[in-house]
Amino acid sequence: MLEALRRLASGRDRVATPEGLADFLAARAAFVSQKSTLDYCRARAGVGWPQLFREDEFGRAMERCRWEAYAAVLGDVGEVALIYLRHAGFDGPPLAAGLAGVLGDALLRHPVPSHRRGWDDAQAAQAAQLHRALMAPPRPVREVGHGSARRVFEVLPIHTNLKAHDREMVTNNIRFLLCSAYAAMEARLDGRALGVALTTAGDAPAAPCAAPPPAPP
Repeated sequence: MLEALRRLASGRDRVATPEGLADFLAARAAFVSQKSTLDYCRARAGVGWPQLFREDEFGRAMERCRWEAYAAVLGDVGEVALIYLRHAGFDGPPLAAGLAGVLGDALLRHPVPSHRRGWDDAQAAQAAQLHRALMAPPRPVREVGHGSARRVFEVLPIHTNLKAHDREMVTNNIRFLLCSAYAAMEARLDGRALGVALTTAGDAPAAPCAAPPPAPP
């Protein structure tokens, strides 16, 4: 995950291949999940956060939280990428299937964490989210993030009594960071090249729209 964050900081080239997109989405998901979890825990712990982060039990819980947050956020980052590609002029099940494969690559390039046997459930949820998103016009990016926020809130290693009133804050932080991810996609992704590559994967026909829908407000 740290390598993904380093790639995020250093990358400036246009992303035009599924492999490059997997790197890009992994880095964005790592950034959003790390920032939303670590910043929250530090704020909640107050001035005692360095001591808390040195405790073994908290460290194990934090590691589990970070990986579960990464998988959940990756699904929402994938939907944001789907929104971007639909606005770039592509649509349909082949696009969702190709993007689901990219998300699987982004997830499985990291070793499976010790608290899990695999990521089958996360991959299935990501694919289902993408195909479900195709059932309606692309929604505004600001509406994405509620799903991953629910999972992040569940796994935050802070006692329920302390975080009980913070759900909206955590959700809004993730939504804001996902909007930033969309802006980065506009700056870095080659939508046309990626759309063709993803929709023609596995000999599926390309599926450009007759006209791109308007950009999300």
